[in-house]
Amino acid sequence: MHESNGVRLKITSKVLTAADIEARLGIKPDESWKIGDMTGAFGAILKEHGYALDSAASQTAPISEHLRSVIKRIAPVAQKIGEISAQATVEMTCSIRAKAAPPLAFGRDELRWLAALGASLDIDLHIIVDRPVEPAKKPGGPAASH
Repeated sequence: MHESNGVRLKITSKVLTAADIEARLGIKPDESWKIGDMTGAFGAILKEHGYALDSAASQTAPISEHLRSVIKRIAPVAQKIGEISAQATVEMTCSIRAKAAPPLAFGRDELRWLAALGASLDIDLHIIVDRPVEPAKKPGGPAASH
């Protein structure tokens, strides 16, 4: 597994469909789903409609750059997202896969954006542990010596 970062704005609702949210915001989602769709390896049935926008930054960019990328994308419709939050759950998810925990500091401006959106912040941190490689065994081994 390689190191990577990403940020996703996800809006879920039992009332508003992804098409409703897209119509209000005027931004096509990167991913969407509806109640009753199946997901995951076990085919869980989704209980809410969903709309998601992903960061456009490189996977190797710092998480702060990903967050700024999403904020820049939604800045023109931030007030509308805040209004939607009365009928939906708005989440900003930071996904980090790294060999060591990176610094996780969010500036005042980023936190103000989250508050204006009515969004919660979720940090999904996966630490990658490299397994030690065992040395190759020599052909013949100790039993083969005479």
